[in-house]
Amino acid sequence: MCERYELIYYYHGKQYCVPGYNWGPGVKDHYKILFIHEGKGSYQINGCTYALKKGQGFMVFPDTICQMTADEHEPWVYSWIAFQGTSVDRLLAQVNLSKSSPHFQFAPAGWFDPWLDQFTDAQVLEKNSGLIVHSLLYRLIAEWIDMLTAPNQTGYLPKAKEVYVSKAIEYIKMNYYNKVSISELAKLIGIERIYLSSLFKEVEQLSPQMYLLHYRMDKACDLMNNQQLSISDISHSVGYTDPLLFSKMFKKVKGISPSHYRKKIV
Repeated sequence: MCERYELIYYYHGKQYCVPGYNWGPGVKDHYKILFIHEGKGSYQINGCTYALKKGQGFMVFPDTICQMTADEHEPWVYSWIAFQGTSVDRLLAQVNLSKSSPHFQFAPAGWFDPWLDQFTDAQVLEKNSGLIVHSLLYRLIAEWIDMLTAPNQTGYLPKAKEVYVSKAIEYIKMNYYNKVSISELAKLIGIERIYLSSLFKEVEQLSPQMYLLHYRMDKACDLMNNQQLSISDISHSVGYTDPLLFSKMFKKVKGISPSHYRKKIV
């Protein structure tokens, strides 16, 4: 029988702290997980002070006095997800987090960034945004627990890899008809171009460039059914200003020229 958990999304965010930035002493009425992306600082809770830096994170507990202070020379950059729920303490117990042990190590340091983007994107939707952000919260907590309980945190977990690749694919599908720079795409989702390529090959068995090419040609095949569109029109519709280059790429992927493909489906 599956164990049931109740989680309620509150808010999320990211902050580039100024030198010496301080919050508290104060109290929250909810839980909050903070992920440190850059810099260092100190976290005080339950009578103890913890020096924390990039690649670490910490928990804020409801109705518990705490204080956060960024370093004067290398201030924190951190992001967070805030939530509530009757099941949270049981979940935290799985990863040995408590008021007496409130911090953790996570790898990689940028692991939370794609999740942050997904929460932000979900909130701009007019329909079902509440359902989507709560769904994301459950998935985030599940992956976070998986990561913290993994025997080896030195590399990306498969699920974390899939988040980056999913964000890249989403961008490609929304922009395939424009000029797509893989370098800019990698920068947009917060990782290096070479690493994005390696993730794509591992998850999709294709490079980002080849995925884009195949996606464009699949879209071109769909457009071939519209007899009002010329081959040149289709070429421009899928991101090629040069119809000859489009025909060359189409034959490379589909094995025949666009005109021969169209004759086969008529």
